[in-house]
Amino acid sequence: MTYRSEALRRAVASLPCVCCGRQGATQAAHANLACFGKGMGHKASDAAIMALCIACHAMLDQGKDMTKAERWDKQMEWIAKTSVALIEAGLLEVAN
Repeated sequence: MTYRSEALRRAVASLPCVCCGRQGATQAAHANLACFGKGMGHKASDAAIMALCIACHAMLDQGKDMTKAERWDKQMEWIAKTSVALIEAGLLEVAN
């Protein structure tokens, strides 16, 4: 089963874009990687999402300006940056 959380997606969308820093029009962008559950018509897990503005989300999804390796690296970087930003903003905590 793939993890889904509307509360997490909303929290991610409240962050600035982890690619360009733009604030206000951020989306919770799902990873485009099979290792996170993407494929066969399924979105990746909500646990592997990135805070991206509309332009950066489109750039990632279209992939025309990056090699496959660059897209992989950027997604891993942006997922990590999103997790750090959520924790630092007090929007994600570890349950006891």
